[in-house]
Amino acid sequence: MKGERPLLPQGWRKLVLVLHITGGVGWMGLDVGLLFLVFTGLLTDSGRTAVAVYTALGIFVPPAVIILSLLMLATGLVQGLWTKWGLVEYWWVLVKLLLGIVLTVLVFVALLPAVGSLPAGLGDADGASGAAVRHALGAAPVQLLFPPIVSFLSLGFALVLAIYKPWGRVRP
Repeated sequence: MKGERPLLPQGWRKLVLVLHITGGVGWMGLDVGLLFLVFTGLLTDSGRTAVAVYTALGIFVPPAVIILSLLMLATGLVQGLWTKWGLVEYWWVLVKLLLGIVLTVLVFVALLPAVGSLPAGLGDADGASGAAVRHALGAAPVQLLFPPIVSFLSLGFALVLAIYKPWGRVRP
């Protein structure tokens, strides 16, 4: 029909859906791993363990969270633009889109700067306590608790929306 947007062929639609789920669920898994690392860094008495935790965060968080967040957002946009659901035709899709945008923006304006501000030269912490390492990091160890909790809960909510598809059309 005239005025209808073109839709993805079924094979492409399924591929984009798999990539979208991979990005979102992968990000949720990353959040769980981050939470374990951050709690380990907060609770350990070992300076060596604390240094290892915060060094690991600085190494793997930036590439992993950038790839997963952009994969989830990009494939969500593709699905919204070229599947029957549309970007702003259903409330559940619109809410998921807004969540995806907000979370991805938070990655770039909050999480990456926080991880990037961790000093690279914490040393090997031989003889230092975990408390001494945390003191050297200031507020960062506690602040790093919030991103994985907020994104895991938000992505879990988006997952529920995708399964139940509540609220109907934006414009009936």
